[in-house]
Amino acid sequence: MSKPDPGTFFREMLGQWEGIANQFGAEMMKSGEFARTMHGATTAGLKAKEAAKEAMSRALEAANMPSREDMIDMTARMRGIEARLDRIESLLAKIAGDAQPASDRPRPKRTKKPPKKGE
Repeated sequence: MSKPDPGTFFREMLGQWEGIANQFGAEMMKSGEFARTMHGATTAGLKAKEAAKEAMSRALEAANMPSREDMIDMTARMRGIEARLDRIESLLAKIAGDAQPASDRPRPKRTKKPPKKGE
């Protein structure tokens, strides 16, 4: 007589448990009470998120710091300025007869550390 395989026993037990849990969950989700509860929880979560966003906005404003939206707007404006500057540099390079366009020139690395001497 061979010993029962604990792995097989565990897999069968897990399969039965999963089937029972799925059946219970499906029956629970069909009820109107579940839908109302989920709707209430979602609404409460959205209200809490909005309140936190408003509180953070007021705190940042009180500390005279930019909000996320301010930073996104500032980044978009900076990209526009950089694009215009690249066009101006390209035009100046064409006028001066420079062979390498401004957009192909090496740029400094974007890091928080200042560049080392000689870079």
